[in-house]
Amino acid sequence: MQGEAGIPTGTELNVDLGGNCYSGLEHRIVRRGLELGFTNVGFAALRDYPEVLEEASRRPNYGIFTQGDDSLLARLARAKTLNPWADSVVCATLGYAGVDYPENLLASVARTYLSRAYTPQPGTAHAFRIEELARFLEGEGMRVDAAQFRVPQRIACAEAGIVSFGRNNFAYTRQDGSFVILVTMLVDAKLKTIGERAGDECPSGCRRCIDACPTGAIVEPYKLDLHKCILFNNQRFEPGAQEEIWDAMGERIHGCDACQAACPRNRAVLEKATAKDPFLELLSKEFDLERILALDDAYYEAVVRPVMYNYIKDRNVFRRNAAVALGNTGDARHVPALRKARQAAEEPSVLRAIDWAIAKLEREGA
Repeated sequence: MQGEAGIPTGTELNVDLGGNCYSGLEHRIVRRGLELGFTNVGFAALRDYPEVLEEASRRPNYGIFTQGDDSLLARLARAKTLNPWADSVVCATLGYAGVDYPENLLASVARTYLSRAYTPQPGTAHAFRIEELARFLEGEGMRVDAAQFRVPQRIACAEAGIVSFGRNNFAYTRQDGSFVILVTMLVDAKLKTIGERAGDECPSGCRRCIDACPTGAIVEPYKLDLHKCILFNNQRFEPGAQEEIWDAMGERIHGCDACQAACPRNRAVLEKATAKDPFLELLSKEFDLERILALDDAYYEAVVRPVMYNYIKDRNVFRRNAAVALGNTGDARHVPALRKARQAAEEPSVLRAIDWAIAKLEREGA
């Protein structure tokens, strides 16, 4: 059952739809989390998660995350073993569904990254929320590890009763659909859990996310082919950068919301998205794929880094992505900028993308 944080009344706080209540320490943590702007707060017992590796073995091309004892998923699978001091996971969700994101930005950057809430940069509002919740837990006498990727967050948050799962591989809350950031912190206190794991609340037989995926990356419910995923291709040269899917990637240079936008569970939250983000409104006027193609330090710092700081460290990846995106605009007026960029480009993947884009635009123009 999907959990939802409520409003404190009296000495207890109703935190899930089943009527389970927290009191005492748990009540105080939930109350502080809501005060900081998190939409749900709950607790799960820390354990090892062998099912993480089992599931990865059933998904195409996930070996990159499972090879060796120090691989990401191998470490997540041994969360309790690697953190024997910790007893519980404090889980919280932070929604970003309420913003009416500028259309030109949405064409190229997924909402998650436009929100600046996923692995937020130091000094930002979302970073402050996470830091303050960790400080509150420490003030309650707990040892806290608030670092990312200590536990498989979707599983922990489901066991805390605050998210359910979707067939598109995303976690969902009732308030924000799948447009939600998960935050987890390990603590050395044995916190009360509601004892009921959330499951799948998707409509029976629904496959709209599968049908909406531009590159066919969702091969069946809960199964993603990593090498066809647009985000995976956006952030890498090899593996990734599969040229056979460039046509289908559109103008996306940092993530994709297609499966989430098509999901009926997100319809209501998207219809209510009316708030304007003044920073993004300004950024939308400065955003230019040709400027990203010819990326310099000033434009990177002013326009690219604020919303696309998560994965890409090599700026040639941005240049490659911009070339593919320009090739998919169908606008031959971009050809001169592509030819100019080709004269300066040295990275083979960038050169291939520029040649591909020029050929496509000239072919479509003819």
